[in-house]
Amino acid sequence: MHNASFLRIAAALSLFLLAACQQVAIKDAIASQLSRYPETRVTDIYKDFCQDNLGPGHIIPDPESARAYLLSELQEYRDDLDSARYTKPQARFVPVGDRHNFVRVDLSVVLDGLIDEETLLNAFVRSANEGNIASEKAWVKKWHRVAAVIKRRFPDIPGAGADLAALDSLVGAGHLIMHHSEEFSEAYHPHYRIVASDIFENELLKILQ
Repeated sequence: MHNASFLRIAAALSLFLLAACQQVAIKDAIASQLSRYPETRVTDIYKDFCQDNLGPGHIIPDPESARAYLLSELQEYRDDLDSARYTKPQARFVPVGDRHNFVRVDLSVVLDGLIDEETLLNAFVRSANEGNIASEKAWVKKWHRVAAVIKRRFPDIPGAGADLAALDSLVGAGHLIMHHSEEFSEAYHPHYRIVASDIFENELLKILQ
C-alpha cells in the first residue's frame, strides 16, 4: 500500500512538473515573438503556435497551384520592394511556436538568389504533406494552454481580451486557420513559406549559412 501511494504521488508530481515546463516553454516563445515583432497581437501568437502544430495548415494535392501562388507572391514582393513600401527583414528564417516543428522562410531568400523557387516550393509542399503535424483535437487542446498563458502573463497585449474571446468562438466553431492581424501585416508585410524543421535543417540551412 505504501508503494502504491508513493507511485501515485510520483506520477502526479511528474505530471505537474511536465505541465510547468510546458508553460515556461510557451511563455518564452511568446516573449520571443513579442521581442522580435512588437506589433504582435494575440491573433499572431495564435498563428505562430498553430503553424508549429498544424504546419502550413492544409494538405497540398496540387503543386501547380502552389507554384502559381508562390510566383504571384514573389512578384508582389518585388513590386513592393521596388516601390520602397518596406524593406527585407533581418531574419531570413524564424522557427515558430514552442516546439519549433516548422520554420518560416522569408521569400527574400528566393529574390536574392540564395534558394531557387523550385527548391523552396518542393520543401513547402513536402512539409505540408509529410511534416510533424498534430491532430486538430490536439491543437485545440494546446491552444487552450497557450491562451491561459496569455491571460496570466501577457494581458497588456493590445486588444488581448477581445481577441481571445473572438478566437475562442472561432476555434469552438471549427475555424482553425487564421490570418495575421492587420497591425502585424502593416508593420512587417510577411511573405514566407512554412517548412518542416527537419527538411529545413537538412536541405536549406546549409545553403542559407
